[in-house]
Amino acid sequence: MAPPPGHAHRPTPPGYAPPPGYAPVRPSPAGEFLGRAMRGDWVGSLKAAAWPTGLILALAVALAIPSYGQGDDVVVGWSDRLRIALAMLLQAFGGGFEVRAAGPGSPYGSGSDGSGGSDAFGSGYGTTGQAGATLSLVPLTVTVLWVGALLLASRAARKQGGGMEAAVRISALVTGAILVLGLFAQPDIAGVSVSSSPLLAALGALVLSLLVTGGVLQQDAAAQWLAQRPAAHAVVRATGTAVRALGAVVALCALIGFIAYADVDGVDGTAMLLALPMLPNIGLAVLGVSWGAPVEYDVRGEFGWFGSGMEHGGFGLSELGDAVNGWAVTGAVLTGVVCALYAGVSAARRSVDRREQAIAGGLFLVLYLLLTGLSGVSAELAGDVAGVGGQGMAEIAPSVPDALLFGLLWVGGAVLVAPHLLRLVGRPADTTAPAPAWGPGTQPQPPAWNPPAQTPPMTVPTATPQPTPYDPRTVHLGPAAATTAAAATAARRRSVVVWSVTLVAAVVLGGGVTAGVLFLKSDDQQPPAAAAEDDKPAAAGSSDSAPPEADPTPSPTSVPTTSPTASATAPPAAPTVPGGYRMVSDSAGFSFAVPVQWDRESEKNHQITYAGSTGRAELKVGVIRSAPYTSYENFRNLERIADANQKNYRRLQLGANTFQGLQGAIWEYTYEDKQSGETIHAIDQSYIADDGTEYAIYTTERDRYWSDARQIFDTALSTWMLNDLD
Repeated sequence: MAPPPGHAHRPTPPGYAPPPGYAPVRPSPAGEFLGRAMRGDWVGSLKAAAWPTGLILALAVALAIPSYGQGDDVVVGWSDRLRIALAMLLQAFGGGFEVRAAGPGSPYGSGSDGSGGSDAFGSGYGTTGQAGATLSLVPLTVTVLWVGALLLASRAARKQGGGMEAAVRISALVTGAILVLGLFAQPDIAGVSVSSSPLLAALGALVLSLLVTGGVLQQDAAAQWLAQRPAAHAVVRATGTAVRALGAVVALCALIGFIAYADVDGVDGTAMLLALPMLPNIGLAVLGVSWGAPVEYDVRGEFGWFGSGMEHGGFGLSELGDAVNGWAVTGAVLTGVVCALYAGVSAARRSVDRREQAIAGGLFLVLYLLLTGLSGVSAELAGDVAGVGGQGMAEIAPSVPDALLFGLLWVGGAVLVAPHLLRLVGRPADTTAPAPAWGPGTQPQPPAWNPPAQTPPMTVPTATPQPTPYDPRTVHLGPAAATTAAAATAARRRSVVVWSVTLVAAVVLGGGVTAGVLFLKSDDQQPPAAAAEDDKPAAAGSSDSAPPEADPTPSPTSVPTTSPTASATAPPAAPTVPGGYRMVSDSAGFSFAVPVQWDRESEKNHQITYAGSTGRAELKVGVIRSAPYTSYENFRNLERIADANQKNYRRLQLGANTFQGLQGAIWEYTYEDKQSGETIHAIDQSYIADDGTEYAIYTTERDRYWSDARQIFDTALSTWMLNDLD
């Protein structure tokens, strides 16, 4: 047959023969695995990933429904509340919650004249940049519910034959969903920006999802592997026992804590709704208090709600008795006894030997300590954010060292007592030998019957009598058997008495040790007045006493210094007031010279402002009672914020020094005003007085007028005096 027009026969190329020893390149095992994962059932994996993702969205919608007391004038709408709720919930996987509010111009907020001046201690006290707040907590309720939803989804995928490839697909989809939700959960509301750290949340979700889905989908393979390794199998069983026991104990304590919280005066429905994501956190705190480990709080800095200073304390059994009554302490101790005994009994009933029981108790304690370390709440505040002003940090969390000490006492005692307690109630624990691990699809076989080697001949009767059915009520014991039974009954009664006394002694010993440790701890603590006295910074004799990390920049020679001995033995001489200035004596306890045209303008958040009727220059004096830091440390912290948030920030000097013979620090810097584009020059001299009060003298001005502002600042320092207001 002739070829079509325009086509010609092409010669067939000769056959290609690979060179000797040639073999096609095969992908690595990891590459083959990823290829199978990518070619797998994405639709089924998407259905599985929708379970935990839908749970997070449902919780966020529920939290966004209340208006949280906004009334008719709603500033934060529903969509913004939804995004804020998502940011809060994503902390369950390691995300963050940070709020930032940028000042209009200066690193401290807006000035008294509204032109972007500084406010070092007022609205935005202690901020050298954007005012901000950071909240750190892990809402364990959300973590537990999310893991539970992922478990259900993984089991559904396992029924459809999914393997480790399905685990990778589900984890990838879940991680992508968390990342998208984290990027969405970053609203800007009325000049306030919320950040949710989406990358950290996605990373935490990836790790959790791989562990959960991999464990469920590889359950059969893991069972076969463990069947050949009895030690590893015992550890896995002990881990399951510890997780179940801890879950039940925390659930009981969470219920008790939530009921007690709901009974507090002033707690409304909104507050109870906000407490729901923190139920396991509350339960861990209740468990710690019941065992003797207090919930500690630590507040350092100045907060608009709580005042200023440094406070540290705890809430334990003794504080519970003072706040409620002695019956509350009794109930807390009984709760601790029940929780400890439940952990010990669970370990005894579900373990095949004493070794596995000890492993279960140890893992219970480790998991309890791990969750206790994650259950605290901390917040950092720098500036005025959403009506809350101040600078410092606050933290409330159970004491992990105390939890370790008392956990060892209670859990260790319960693990020792639980087997004997089970024997008393007639349910002895099986602690004789490890049970065999049967692989999937196999059943234990009964032992083979071996007939005796020699069987004597026997005569088969014509009629075999049927045995009478066994009835324990008709069995009559002989004298020897009756004596043995009576002895066994008496021994059992003695055992009941012995172990009852042992149990009571264990409870009394645990409670006594707990009370003794608490008494010793409370006895070692100093009273607040003594602690405050010890926290006073010592007077520095020279600039050589600066911290080792102090900036080597020398202090300016214009800072006046006097001998500490002279200032302590004789009142300071009256300063010389130059022409054009006048001395002012402030009710806050200080005096200094200001230009004659200047007056006291405002006092806000422990900051007093002196300024004239025209111009931008001003003097600000911050007064912080019982300052929980050194002036140099405070400046170093503030500079980090300024460097991160201010445009063209440049340090001119920052170092520790002495001011009138006392420990202090000086900080001078410039930055570019974001509105006008001008260079702003600022300087701040701070020091700690003998009574622990920090005084900070601060001035700022445009750089082109700096010479006049620096003269005002130097005059204020040279004439500075503290008044005796007592």
